[in-house]
Amino acid sequence: MMELNRTKGISVYKQIYDILLGEIYSGLYEETSLLPSEKELCARFDVERNTVRKALQMLVDEKLIIKKPGYGTLLANGVNFDEGLAPNSSVAKSVRKNILLITHEDYLRDNGEYFHFKLINSFEKSISEIGHNLIFRSVGMGNGFREIIKYTSPVAIIFDSYMHDGLYQEGLRAGIPCISINHYTPLMTSVVSNNFDGAHRVAKMLTEVGHRRIAVISGKPNYQTNIERMSGVQSLYMKKGIPMNELLVINGNWLFSSGMEAGKRILAMDESERPSAVFAFNDDMAYGCYNYFERAGVHMPEQMSIVGFDKSDQYNSIFPMLTTVDVNVDAMIEYACWILSGQLNRTAPGLCAKIQIDTTICDNGTIRTLHREGM
Repeated sequence: MMELNRTKGISVYKQIYDILLGEIYSGLYEETSLLPSEKELCARFDVERNTVRKALQMLVDEKLIIKKPGYGTLLANGVNFDEGLAPNSSVAKSVRKNILLITHEDYLRDNGEYFHFKLINSFEKSISEIGHNLIFRSVGMGNGFREIIKYTSPVAIIFDSYMHDGLYQEGLRAGIPCISINHYTPLMTSVVSNNFDGAHRVAKMLTEVGHRRIAVISGKPNYQTNIERMSGVQSLYMKKGIPMNELLVINGNWLFSSGMEAGKRILAMDESERPSAVFAFNDDMAYGCYNYFERAGVHMPEQMSIVGFDKSDQYNSIFPMLTTVDVNVDAMIEYACWILSGQLNRTAPGLCAKIQIDTTICDNGTIRTLHREGM
């Protein structure tokens, strides 16, 4: 059974259309052979017949397939992508090739990290602008990635954040351009934000206005983004001779709920040991912590300063905007699409490069000044 992404807002019939279009384009179906029946497609995708019919009708409307009652569905006359089309033909112009975006299922589990939903939505728009379809799939630790590549027939693959090397290598074996975003791997070109510098500058900003007891809410310890952000904080502390208090480092898991747990731990500390500021390594955890503080009657920033990371707009209608670090997702996506477009058009070499995007601090007034250095 082919796994579809059934997230609200992503049409299942459109995903089926994308897959079948990719299979037609790749030459999987001969001009004289029948496409799978509606019944077979229903079983393959585990959907109702009406959903399959909507996908097939889109292909009929584009004059790519013909449905013959009592016989079946086959390619329209003269449409054989395996043999190639004249580049200026009306059918060739209507074909938009598939680019596959792969994310790990853990990033979307339990409502997931908002960063990844934002990244997926932004990619969908940008990939469309360069004339292709974006197909999104999530993967786990299983061996299904090869089947995903087979059924979606992509011309390029984008890897969202950290994946194990086996998945990268499987993508490279497909012989098509591959790019990693938000995680550096030496196996392919990677577009990442400068996490180290962003965290270093937040720690610098907090210490320069008098904060010395700063609680750090980290993400999952083995994540590259977490390691880089922690290194940025540690580097600033070493430069200023500030000891790193391990009791003030609270391990989260990137999710809102872990931010609330961190807030609970912070307020349970003895008042003499309690931090004056909190730096969370993403906005989901920052807003979770803020929510707990607010419910406990803690006023921010008067009683507690708080800073996040990633510049999420998910909570703008619920909470005041927090001071945060903008990782410039749009710039990362723009560079990734520019590189892929060049590789697909054979105007750019398929080199392995690390492209690092600068971050920007967005000061939204949630840092209190205790005293300024040098005063």
